[in-house]
Amino acid sequence: MYQVDTNTVSLLHFDDGIKDKTGKVWTANGGATVSTVQSKLGGSSLYLNGTDQYLTTPNSTDFGSGDFTIDWWEYRTGTTNDNQIAFTSSISKYGLAVGYTHSSTGGKITWWLSSNGTSWDIAQKRTMGDAIYNEWVHYALVRKSGVFYAFQNGILKDSLNSSLSIAYHSDTNPSIGRFGAEQFNGYIDEFRISNTARWTENFHPEASVATPTNLAATAGDSKVTLSWTVVSGATSYNVKRSTTAGGTYTTIASNVTGTSYVDTSLTNGTTYYYVVTAVNADLESDNSNKASATPVASENALLRVTMIDSSEREYRLVSTEIDGFVIWYNHHVSTDTMSYAINESVDRSKEYLSFDKIISFKVIPTVE
Repeated sequence: MYQVDTNTVSLLHFDDGIKDKTGKVWTANGGATVSTVQSKLGGSSLYLNGTDQYLTTPNSTDFGSGDFTIDWWEYRTGTTNDNQIAFTSSISKYGLAVGYTHSSTGGKITWWLSSNGTSWDIAQKRTMGDAIYNEWVHYALVRKSGVFYAFQNGILKDSLNSSLSIAYHSDTNPSIGRFGAEQFNGYIDEFRISNTARWTENFHPEASVATPTNLAATAGDSKVTLSWTVVSGATSYNVKRSTTAGGTYTTIASNVTGTSYVDTSLTNGTTYYYVVTAVNADLESDNSNKASATPVASENALLRVTMIDSSEREYRLVSTEIDGFVIWYNHHVSTDTMSYAINESVDRSKEYLSFDKIISFKVIPTVE
């Protein structure tokens, strides 16, 4: 999966609903939703029925005359007689459109561009490759310094020189899956818009980074410690959390460079669920195995120590401090006269007990 970088304008994985990772809001029309029937990455994709399902988002000036890249994976299920649109910058007016299929062009996926808003004066029925159905295919339309490039599965299929600016319409919205009455039938995954030219020559669209494994979660007091196996070639990791088994997961830490992370300020008694992804360049791996843990408060106890002069010392301590004292005492019971530092839980004071001055001690659990 791709990750958001400084050039990402829009990014939808469709593995956590219809959610744009850049914060852009997309509206589902006609009951459009994600499906687990087909997916390229992440386990689910956007399904559109070719009749009345599509997405829209508020209009923006993402294209104009600057560099850009639109790329996506699609799994078409419609026939070659359908005029299907994968994306348009204007749902009802001339601007930018990619993904048409016209029988008049021999079953080609095509791209269309307009500068005047009334005709396809820049590009009309330009090819992005033969129409391919019932398998995943990657498409990309790129502009770099006035040159347009069209790719299918990373192979350059067409290019065009034009300095004209793409028409912008303030009264109509961009859409995934519809232009006028022409609608997409099938699945779309990993849809992205960027304000840079990501490719100008052949590339490998399935470049990926391996998925982290062996994620483990260890509970502490108001915290969970995570660890996982290093991924070769990964530059960093993203840590994601949910309070529901199976997600949806929210990223709580990014750019983690090690293979461990401590999630703090948690609520004791609540179970937290985690996954981790690996990052390399602008790519993000699939989610790791899931791990969960339930933070618990350290149990308080009273340590009562009887000294050689029959006096008693009492300390309210957390269980880890009690354990430390017992381990020290048992280890030195017959050989050592060194002292042990007690860190008082209540007033934060510190007292040192000399081993040779102790007669006995008693631990009284669950002291409030």
